[in-house]
Amino acid sequence: MPPRQARRPRFPLAPLTLAIPLALAAVPALLGAGAAQAAGQEQLQRYAIPAGPLAERLNQFAAQAGIYLAGDAALTAGRQSQPLEGSHTVEQALAILLGGSGLQAVPTRAGHYEVQPLAESGGSMALDAISVSEAAEDSSYRAAESAIGDKFETPFLEQTQTAYSVNRQVLDDFAVSDLEETIKFVPGITIGNSFGGTQDSLVKRGFGNGSDGGVLRDGIRTSEGRNYNSVTTERVEVLKGPASLLYGMQEPGGVINVVSKKPTYHWRSTLGGQLSSEGGGSGYFDVSGPLGESGFAFRLIGQHKDEDYWRNYGVNRDKLVAPSLAFESEAFSANLSYEYSDYTSVLDRGAFFYNGHAVGDRDHRLDEHWTRIDGQRQYASLAMEYRFSETSRLRFNYGWNENAYSDYQADPNAYDPATGELRRRFRSNPDVERTRNYASLDWLNELELGGLRHELSLGADHERHDESNSFFYQGPNVWGFDPDAPHYGDLKQVEVVNPSNSQQRSRVRMLSAYVKDNIHIGERWILSLGLRHQRFRQRDWAGIPTQIGTNLNKSKNLPFVGLVYKLDDEFSLYANYSESYKPNVIASGTLVESGSDPEEGRQYEIGLRYDNGWLSGLVALFDIRKENIQTTETINGEQVTRAVGEARSRGLEASLNGQLGERWNLVANYAYTDTEVLEDTPANEGNELLNVAHNVAGLFLSYDLPQSVLPGAFRLGGGARYVGSREGDMANSFELSGYTTYDAFVTWTLPNLIGKKTELQLNVDNLTDKEYFISSGGTSNRVSWGAARTATLSATVDF
Repeated sequence: MPPRQARRPRFPLAPLTLAIPLALAAVPALLGAGAAQAAGQEQLQRYAIPAGPLAERLNQFAAQAGIYLAGDAALTAGRQSQPLEGSHTVEQALAILLGGSGLQAVPTRAGHYEVQPLAESGGSMALDAISVSEAAEDSSYRAAESAIGDKFETPFLEQTQTAYSVNRQVLDDFAVSDLEETIKFVPGITIGNSFGGTQDSLVKRGFGNGSDGGVLRDGIRTSEGRNYNSVTTERVEVLKGPASLLYGMQEPGGVINVVSKKPTYHWRSTLGGQLSSEGGGSGYFDVSGPLGESGFAFRLIGQHKDEDYWRNYGVNRDKLVAPSLAFESEAFSANLSYEYSDYTSVLDRGAFFYNGHAVGDRDHRLDEHWTRIDGQRQYASLAMEYRFSETSRLRFNYGWNENAYSDYQADPNAYDPATGELRRRFRSNPDVERTRNYASLDWLNELELGGLRHELSLGADHERHDESNSFFYQGPNVWGFDPDAPHYGDLKQVEVVNPSNSQQRSRVRMLSAYVKDNIHIGERWILSLGLRHQRFRQRDWAGIPTQIGTNLNKSKNLPFVGLVYKLDDEFSLYANYSESYKPNVIASGTLVESGSDPEEGRQYEIGLRYDNGWLSGLVALFDIRKENIQTTETINGEQVTRAVGEARSRGLEASLNGQLGERWNLVANYAYTDTEVLEDTPANEGNELLNVAHNVAGLFLSYDLPQSVLPGAFRLGGGARYVGSREGDMANSFELSGYTTYDAFVTWTLPNLIGKKTELQLNVDNLTDKEYFISSGGTSNRVSWGAARTATLSATVDF
């Protein structure tokens, strides 16, 4: 076997990437105006926060002031804040907001604030985090609230559906670089067909793929591709089970919402860089602050990435810029944002399985040096809210996103065991465009009706999906590639048009109205009722000459019923019934067999929640059935999409997140998922769904070291994730073995290095260098390897 190929010489980006933030820390003049203004903001800052629910307004204030505010959630329940207008110090502003509430904000030794009763200002209490701003020093892995299952921020114990949040601290500690890494911290999610590692494809409770529409950015559906970037993401939220009531077309397994960073009303500037053990790295800047006393604030984020792939060749490159602008007044707020990314990504088809085993090895790829995907990804959004009163507001959201790319594949499609050779061919989609347009209008009300408190959401939305490709190229099959001793360069990019896969078009139009009402019955019961009326049109066509694949014009009613019973201040029971639907949209490079009816799903779920202010956790049981499941298989060398018929998934999920004392933090999760194909061809009935593991578990810990002889603070952490065996195709003809991987990190924070806060962090993933497979593309010639052991060294400087 030939030695591993030498990497191209590289030094321009990598050392400079890490050196830039450290060197600039010594330049006092850099951002001098911003730093000077930041110093002023620590003493006096302008606010425009109307009166309203106390917890919500304290959240809003903490985010603007850049502080960590904590207290018992029961203290703020049912209380209203005073309006806050004008320029104030933090202490003055808190006193105004809490005026007449019988509460006060008491500074802590850590520099945070605790909300306490006036009569018990000297006492102690079990803390329940009210807010953690971006600038806060809080290190907890717990999320106290979420709005992904409602249009309102809902306390953990009052949520009617299973929801999880991977907060900024978890993302930072474990240096999460894509959505596939976030699933370590959420139970019951595995990886699906990611098109050679170029698309988010997550299987949730047994269902999901790269084209399921299950990844959102700030609540707006995204196009296929990679939709997570660590420098622009604040947190990641996950809603399990059917989410069509609020989010329209979806898989019944759930949705994932990537929440973007927003402008701040305190000055902050960060420079950062990262080095990879594979070679190369990335550098970024993040600047935000108020624009005088105008009520406007801005944020500007930029990144340049040039990083070697972990196998024997390949480079991932990305140039990103993300400006955003916010406005806040007493009655009106708005946020306008844009993100542009120009990227080149490795397209790695992975391993070829023969008789249940991979040919070749993990280090050497089976394609060519020119295999890649080049593209431009854009997001734009506008969110506006007008507050009629403390309890009534109107919210408008608009979003547009596009992923335009060209891919170049060296596609292995056959293996000869007699000669040990692979057969490969050139395939390419040179001009693919995928766009999404979304607009919604919501009227949110908190009111008393019939002696009961209601949280009522009334809304309507409109959505457009457009997908297209130009000519699809497919060259001749070529034998002669030896996976055990690979020689690259023999497969040429012969551009032969494949008429049946060319000129593909898909258009989906959706118009909906929906209502959801959370009815508080007494102190313990919450009844949640919802209904969505969905109208949609879908038209798919492809080929030369053109052939119509799907032509639908339908409507669908989607009900939701949920119930919560609060056992006490720390435990609650919940149950729900929900439904989903999703038009089956063809993907470029596939054929559609026998039309494409929409997928429909339904779920029954019950669960138990626990939250003591430090730790939160849940246990949930679910049963999902789904009809008209879209799957993609290789038949006679072609990718063919068809409907399976009916399948079911049922199982259990459990999680526990938060603090174990003052210094320990924990993320623990487990899921058992059992799937079965109920209706399909006789050969497949009774089989399991592909890429679904029966057992998935994760355990991650971090520890803040006590003060040592070295300056600054140290944080250590690590964990393990187990994924059980999974079926590799619908026929269950081969299996991906289970695996366990281990990760670790250490962070050194220096609060005053040359007058600047500086942080150095080392992360190591797959500590034991385990060889494993993360997913299958639904066929034995497209199985993705898990990454080898990699280390990253990062540095950030805050100005």
